[in-house]
Amino acid sequence: MLSQWIIAGALLLAGVYLLKARRSANQQAIRRLFIVLALIGGFLAVLFPEYTNIAARFLGIGRGADLLLYSFVVFALFYAVYQYRRQLWQEKVTTDLARALTLTQAQLEDKLKDSPEG
Repeated sequence: MLSQWIIAGALLLAGVYLLKARRSANQQAIRRLFIVLALIGGFLAVLFPEYTNIAARFLGIGRGADLLLYSFVVFALFYAVYQYRRQLWQEKVTTDLARALTLTQAQLEDKLKDSPEG
């Protein structure tokens, strides 16, 4: 079925995205594009629900509601992966800042001890 290949491909993309090393402006642009496309798709699904059934049948899924559920699962997975990567990045930044602060404090204490007034 076409839908199984699409979902499998989406899951594979989520895995590749998880393994990528950095965030870039390109990734942010792609994320914004997906958000805009999801909003447009949501509006169309609400305004024209019969098209979700047509799209579902084209993809080999029984009903439009099932298509929406599968789409939600895939997008939720991408969101979870994105949040996980963001959390890892924030933890790295916090660790780097804590190290820099500790080194700066140690250097300041050394200078204060070596000063003639100390």
